[in-house]
Amino acid sequence: MENALIVLVTISIIAVVVFVKVWWDGNGMSWRFIKWYFGIFLILAVAGSTVTFFMSKGLS
Repeated sequence: MENALIVLVTISIIAVVVFVKVWWDGNGMSWRFIKWYFGIFLILAVAGSTVTFFMSKGLS
């Protein structure tokens, strides 16, 4: 369970760091880009956490 939470938090932190970097460079992000960006990272975070959760359950 802890490993799945670590994956969820890590992917979320990476998403925010990349977002801040793109925003800081001033490429003029639109609302559509922001929705897609965080939507894709949300899907990746949930999928990664789910896979990690079931992999850790199977190994113990």
